[in-house]
Amino acid sequence: MRDYGKVPSEFWLDQNGNKWKAPTIKGRLKMRVPCHRALREFVLWRDGFKCRHCGSQDRIKLVADHIVSRRNGGAHHPDNMQCLCDSCNARKASLVDAKFQSKSDVSEVICADGGLIDGTH
Repeated sequence: MRDYGKVPSEFWLDQNGNKWKAPTIKGRLKMRVPCHRALREFVLWRDGFKCRHCGSQDRIKLVADHIVSRRNGGAHHPDNMQCLCDSCNARKASLVDAKFQSKSDVSEVICADGGLIDGTH
């Protein structure tokens, strides 16, 4: 795995053209997609660090879940992601259920290198 060093500063553009700065992430990362951790932190922040299904606020057990799984063609994008606790995420599996879906006005994710996070970045 390639060492990407410090994560570049990302920002998100919503449908109205407003910029949302991603949370600052400190430290070094080793991962294939350098924007993944920033995207996860953004989704948790956007959803108020609260499970979108049960309302749990146990930050240690929160995950950024894909509403439509990557395996089933879902995008790696905030519009397809929601904050869930471990328990709800385990129960959800790969089902697309209206009560699990999150609402977001973020329509585009742009990384510092200019690439979009849409599953092809």
